[in-house]
Amino acid sequence: MNRSLYLVAAVALSSVSLALPAAAQDMTTMTFNGTTITLGGGFQFLSLPDIHFVGRGTPTDFRRQRNSDFGEYGGAAGGGIETALGYWGGYRVTGGIKGFWASVEDSERRGCNGSPFCVIADPSGIDPIAYGPSLLTKTDRDADYWGGAVELKFAGGEPVQVKPNLYRNDYFIIGADVRGIDQDNRLRGHDGGLDVFTYNETLDTTYTGGYIGFGGEYSLGFLGTGGFMDRLGLRSFVSARAGLYNADTDYDGRFTLDFAGLPQTRISQSNDELAFIASISLETRKQIGPRTSLSLWTDYEYISSVPKMRYADDSGRPTRIEDDDALLSRTMLRLNVGLGSSNLYPTAPPQ
Repeated sequence: MNRSLYLVAAVALSSVSLALPAAAQDMTTMTFNGTTITLGGGFQFLSLPDIHFVGRGTPTDFRRQRNSDFGEYGGAAGGGIETALGYWGGYRVTGGIKGFWASVEDSERRGCNGSPFCVIADPSGIDPIAYGPSLLTKTDRDADYWGGAVELKFAGGEPVQVKPNLYRNDYFIIGADVRGIDQDNRLRGHDGGLDVFTYNETLDTTYTGGYIGFGGEYSLGFLGTGGFMDRLGLRSFVSARAGLYNADTDYDGRFTLDFAGLPQTRISQSNDELAFIASISLETRKQIGPRTSLSLWTDYEYISSVPKMRYADDSGRPTRIEDDDALLSRTMLRLNVGLGSSNLYPTAPPQ
């Protein structure tokens, strides 16, 4: 974890230098003279590397088949609190704490598609075991994606409510972040009424690091939709973040040949990788009261390193952790509530 701390420090120092040009910018998405609480719920799309466990071919010459291609939707919830911290060296600063949690599940059944044999290899590296072509494997996957962050936003001048012609950069961001993808996967092989094998694995990855970013308001008026959005009282905002993370993965696999009555075998591994995580957040906001608003919020995320298991093969080499990248998205309807007597957003200046 020491490497993660160094990454956070490096990103923090870099973001301070990037925040200096923000003195002349407006900051319409930040808390105005108070504290804002945000709560929301929606859905998460999570795409993770496939599981290739069962082989097709012969015990000495087989290739893995795909038992699960995981790209599914699930429920998501999130929230946060953001408050004005005052002026630091002439820059208007707010601090925030935010977090989210999502759960995605999937279940698939697959056979060996006419192959002469279904080949099952113990993940510990024991010799493969050939089984008949009628083996049917059911794969259940359950993944939790969660995260929490602390961030500061830097801007200069007083916030205004005048829309930009296209885009106005309102603030720069510095943050520290921890998030995780925790997987529980189970494969069960059956041949008619006979239980053949059971394989359970936990595959948990924790990302710790820091990020920098920027954000502001944009207008779609140049596409001819500005008047329509204005009539509905809708405003649009965007922010982008990118950072470096330590990806710490722990794997634990448990394999049993049910029909043979053999004892369960286990294998455990861990791995550390350097990961790059980038996200773009889009918000469409509607004010519904002096201190309340509704937002439709969507995050698009890219993670450069997520675990992908390479299971044992006929060479006797045991299961090992490799990595792949992933794309994710999360959409939530959020309620924003400002505390105190001040308006949630500043009053628009006269035109």
